[in-house]
Amino acid sequence: MDRFIGKYCKIVTKESGEERAHVVIGTVKDVDHNDGFLLVESNQGISCLNIKTIVAIKPKEPIRI
Repeated sequence: MDRFIGKYCKIVTKESGEERAHVVIGTVKDVDHNDGFLLVESNQGISCLNIKTIVAIKPKEPIRI
């Protein structure tokens, strides 16, 4: 997980008991291994994701306008 810090990524998460997965696209800011959280900054703001709910994470190139 530490290798994704500072990289723009697509992160897919799925909560237990939910049918659909959620996608967050943004820059990984920090990984808290002790508490099990991933901090992501996207165009919607800063998100805190539980590491246990992450299904997939993939580095991407940021969209340039």
